[in-house]
Amino acid sequence: VGFNLTFFPQFVLGYLGMPRRYAVYPAEFHTLNVISTAGASILGLGYVIPLIYLAWSIRYGPVAGPNPWKATGLEWKTSSPPPTHNFEETPIVTEEPYRYDLLAEEIHVA
Repeated sequence: VGFNLTFFPQFVLGYLGMPRRYAVYPAEFHTLNVISTAGASILGLGYVIPLIYLAWSIRYGPVAGPNPWKATGLEWKTSSPPPTHNFEETPIVTEEPYRYDLLAEEIHVA
């Protein structure tokens, strides 16, 4: 909505002959410029709201555990950050990598 309200009026204004980057423009272009400004405000608000959520989560959100998605791949079987060679010994995989019907704790690396 914000994108369309910002740029569609600018397209129409350009079609009607208004040049870009003018501080003072004819009065007949005022309404479309106000609509474009309102759309830009909506668009800006659409960027600010996720930034607020991100800042809130960083400050007050719970810390994720070592495997928050209960993934079953080998990349979740090592610590974070991983040691130099990831695993002390080469792992032997005994299950399919995408066994989502099992919890990650049930899949064993021998």
